[in-house]
Amino acid sequence: MDSPIVTLTTDWGDRDFFVGKVKGKLYSYIPDVRVVDITHNIEPFMSTKAIFVIKNGCLDFPKGTIHIIDVNSSETAEQPFVVVEYREQFFICIDNGVPGALFGHDYTQAVLIDVPRETGFFTFAAADLFCKVAALLAHGANLSDIGTDHELDIKTPMLVDVSGDIIKVPVIHVDVYGNAYLNMTYEEFERLRRGREFSMLVRETQINKVSHSYADVRSGEVLLTISATQQLQVAIRDGSAEQLLGMELYRTVTITFK
Repeated sequence: MDSPIVTLTTDWGDRDFFVGKVKGKLYSYIPDVRVVDITHNIEPFMSTKAIFVIKNGCLDFPKGTIHIIDVNSSETAEQPFVVVEYREQFFICIDNGVPGALFGHDYTQAVLIDVPRETGFFTFAAADLFCKVAALLAHGANLSDIGTDHELDIKTPMLVDVSGDIIKVPVIHVDVYGNAYLNMTYEEFERLRRGREFSMLVRETQINKVSHSYADVRSGEVLLTISATQQLQVAIRDGSAEQLLGMELYRTVTITFK
C-alpha cells in the first residue's frame, strides 16, 4: 500500500493527550501514513462494545490496513499483546477475548509481539509498542519478524437463547441515539421465524412487525427495525429507547413466535 492506513479504536476518550501522542508517533514513524479514527469513545474496559465496533467499523478497509485496538489493554501472561492477520488486514491488540470473538478460528496467523518498547514504562502500550509494530508492518515486515506464532483465546460471545417458539436476544450495543442493537441479524431472525407471526413486549408496548424505516411509525412510538449493521434494533422515533425503555447493554428481549 503506497500510503499505509492505520486505524485507531480505543477507550481513551477525547479529553486527554492520548490520541495526539499516538498520532504524533505514527506520523513520525510512517511519514505518509493515513490515520483513521474509528472511535475513542468506547466505555473504559468495555470489550463487548469493542467487538461490535471493530466488526462493523474496521473490516471494510483495503487489504494491508493496520488496525490499532487499545481497549482494556493491560498485558498479563494470560492476555498477551498480539498481531492478528485476518482477511489480509492486521490487528494490533491484546488477546483478551476480543480478537477471538471477532475472528474465531478463521484468522490467517497470530503472533505474540516480541518487539522492544520505546520506553521502560508499561502503562501506555499503544504509544510505547503498538505504533512501533504498526511501522514495521507498514514498511513490509512479516509477522514472523514481529513475534512467534500464537493461538488466540476463543471465547463464546453472548448467545441467543432459542427454546421452542421463544427466543431471548441480548442487547449488544446502544448507539448515540439510544437505539438498542440486538445480537441477531434480520437474516437470522427470518430463518428462525419461518414466515410466522411474532410478538415482542418492550415495557408496555407490544411489537409484532419489523419496520424498514423509522417513518413507519409516528413520533414517539416504539419500533423494531433493521440497523445499518443488519441487526435487529429496538428504537423510538424521535426518542431514545435507552432512556425511555431501559434498553441498556446486556438486557434481554424476548420474542415469541405464533
